[in-house]
Amino acid sequence: MNQNRLNKLYILAAALLLCLQSPAQKGFLYKAALDTVTQQGFYQIILRPALAARLQPGLQDIRIADATGKQVPYILKSDIPSFSESRFRAFPILSNKKEADRQTHVVIENSSGQPLSELLLVIKNTDANRTATLSGSDDNKSWYVIKENIVLNHFFTTEGDHFIQALDFPGSGYRYFKIIINGKDLLPVNIVKAGIYEQSFINGKYMALPPPRLLQKDSGDKYSYVFLRFDDDYFIDRLELHITGPRFYKRTLSIYTGHIGSALETGEYTIRPDTPAIFPVGVKTNHLLLKIQNDDNPPLQVSAAAAFQLNKYLFTWLEKGKAYTLLFGDSSAVAPVYDLQYFKDSIGSTITPLAYGKTAYNKREPALAPAPKSSRWVIWAALGAVSIVLLLLTVKMTRQINQRNP
Repeated sequence: MNQNRLNKLYILAAALLLCLQSPAQKGFLYKAALDTVTQQGFYQIILRPALAARLQPGLQDIRIADATGKQVPYILKSDIPSFSESRFRAFPILSNKKEADRQTHVVIENSSGQPLSELLLVIKNTDANRTATLSGSDDNKSWYVIKENIVLNHFFTTEGDHFIQALDFPGSGYRYFKIIINGKDLLPVNIVKAGIYEQSFINGKYMALPPPRLLQKDSGDKYSYVFLRFDDDYFIDRLELHITGPRFYKRTLSIYTGHIGSALETGEYTIRPDTPAIFPVGVKTNHLLLKIQNDDNPPLQVSAAAAFQLNKYLFTWLEKGKAYTLLFGDSSAVAPVYDLQYFKDSIGSTITPLAYGKTAYNKREPALAPAPKSSRWVIWAALGAVSIVLLLLTVKMTRQINQRNP
């Protein structure tokens, strides 16, 4: 019986300790008043980066409340991110035959009209060693060498009857390119297509974030580490870098969220001077780590960085003349479930935008407010008293048990 009483006292004391030490905040910590509603109807509220930074990653902790504190249903929407679509663009092969020098010449027309630094060759499977010379011409008559001794890899694939060989070379704006398969009277590889991958960039709708602080460290392990520090936990959906370096480079860039040793990779990309350094990220954080593989090349310099948040909206039906407030910033909130989500088709294409004012602290429950200095001594005194009582009870019970069991 005494042991049971002691256990109950332990539980009671632990509960008291939890109550005394529980300054955790409940409810929505922030609020922002919506502008005046001039007529009833559907409204669009854009969540600006400074407000969105106060939300959970899933945006589940935001509400619209009327003057009585009742929730107003809304539909949450985010714009589609920008992305690039790649497709193979084949160039005309004007000739593919053995010429007077008894070597095979393949003439390709650059129908893109743009300077190239890479040409893709679709080659039938082979397991032979060949080298090639690449030259260029503006009139298909006078030819100028671009690159020599290009190794045509004796690769083949078991997934089909062809493979793709990429030729990298200095940027050249010639209209015609000629590939000479080196070696007199040698059987050539069978080049069936030549061309490039074209990327069509589909733009999303973004809002610029405040620029981050940037620090670059070029390490002796042949990597450059670039640290980006933001002033809040923003939704970083897109990252643009300004990179300076030699005229020709092709490096691997990895983007991490977190710190060295515990960082999580969000993506790996190739950076080169003829391609914009624009990358999807899709994280909510206040810092990013960029890792650039230099190998034996001089380090590139990331001189500036810009980050963007995809536009995020609330769509809601509001009454004319009523006052509404955004409530947000509750780490324990779960996403609301509203009937309005079943009536998306009723919103229409023309929606009135509605702004909101400055973010302010929401009124908190008095019991959850920070304790005044005078009450802190009371709390510490109570904690000390509980500890002494528990110690005395433990000593007393131990003596009684020892007396009964000599």
